[in-house]
Amino acid sequence: MSNANTEKLRVSTDPLNVIGYDVAPLSEKVMDAVVQGRTARTQLLDGSMLPRHEGLRRYAYTHARMNFDNENDLVRCVRMLQWSDERMRSRTDPMILWEWTRSYREGMSVEFTVAWYSEEFFNERKNAFQDKQHAGFYSAFGLKPSDIIVRHEIL
Repeated sequence: MSNANTEKLRVSTDPLNVIGYDVAPLSEKVMDAVVQGRTARTQLLDGSMLPRHEGLRRYAYTHARMNFDNENDLVRCVRMLQWSDERMRSRTDPMILWEWTRSYREGMSVEFTVAWYSEEFFNERKNAFQDKQHAGFYSAFGLKPSDIIVRHEIL
């Protein structure tokens, strides 16, 4: 197996492909969880856990599940989730209306949940996972939007 955790993984976040970000490798702790998740449901990442959401009422959850055929793509996916969590935590917007919650591995599947704090924002963005930018992210780990199993839950 090539080392999907340490290979160069670069993500572009702008339409002109000018700005790119290197995706960091997973820590030893997270890699240990990735290995443990082969045989038992295991938490991989904590999510964005934004303090500004403490005390706010959640409107909905979006649960996503991705199934993989190989370990390398699964590791690349976890690296991308970690990158996204870190970007979310670093944002300075006074009110972000969603956040990542914990992510898990079980066998060859990775699951995560998005918590939504606004009905209007949820209705506008609940299918964002199908847009061109997200499709570009998924291609880094061998999936396309139609491969993501999504379930929305209104609270």
